[in-house]
Amino acid sequence: MSIARLTEGSNVTRQAITKHLRLMEGSGLVHSTRYGRESVWQLNQRRLKDARRYLDMISRQWDDALLRLRQFVED
Repeated sequence: MSIARLTEGSNVTRQAITKHLRLMEGSGLVHSTRYGRESVWQLNQRRLKDARRYLDMISRQWDDALLRLRQFVED
C-alpha cells in the first residue's frame, strides 16, 4: 500500500507512518517500490514468520520460567 492509503481513516500522520516503515524496512519486515512519485510498501511475510517464531520461543521460555517459579513458591 501507499503511505496515503495506510494513513486513510487514522489519526496517524504520514510522517509517523513513514518513520515506522523505514524502521521496519531496516529489519527486513517490509520493502518499498517506487512508482513515479509514490512508494508502495509490501510486507515480507517470511521475515514476519521468522519474527513470530522467535516471539513464540521467548514466550515458551517465559512460560517455563514462570511455571518453575510457581512450583518453587508453592513447595
